[in-house]
Amino acid sequence: MAATLACLRKFGHDGASVRRISAEAGVTMGLINHHFPGIDGLLAAAYESLATLLLETSRQSALRRQTGPQARLHGFFAASFAPEALDPALFRTWLVFWSMVAHSPEMCAVHARTYAATRATLEMLLGRLKRMPGVSGFRIAPAAIGLSALMDGLWAELSLNPRSFRASRAVALCDDWVCALAAGAFPGLRVPVTAGR
Repeated sequence: MAATLACLRKFGHDGASVRRISAEAGVTMGLINHHFPGIDGLLAAAYESLATLLLETSRQSALRRQTGPQARLHGFFAASFAPEALDPALFRTWLVFWSMVAHSPEMCAVHARTYAATRATLEMLLGRLKRMPGVSGFRIAPAAIGLSALMDGLWAELSLNPRSFRASRAVALCDDWVCALAAGAFPGLRVPVTAGR
């Protein structure tokens, strides 16, 4: 896994070959082929390993905070936009993974699992926010989709051009989005009021 990720970070798409990865790992191509049926399987395993590590880092940053739900969400955002998450080489790695999702069943399955895990984490954190006094009722699942999309867009822009804005601005925008959600600013996310209430 480490050799695969190192090759993708250094060489982008050109690093996605068994020959290059085996050289980086110091093992024979036959050994890699023995453990993985093909390059797609190896890249899918690396994709899942990296996505799980990054999500768990952000999740733990949120859960370590012994404060309210908004502070925990802030911790999640801060870890998601930390310098190591904005490494341009990391972005090149993601581009290789994303380019394969449409035509590789293994990569598609990993993408579905890791995206679901990210949404589940956001739903858990937003669920805690929703239970706070004074918070406007909102639908958790679509709110998690919207927040995830906001984070992904900010992360992609910062990765492409770090001079666009500071990482702290991305964190602040996510914090503002959560405040707006809690105040009921998104009509499409509000919980409908049932008749008779």
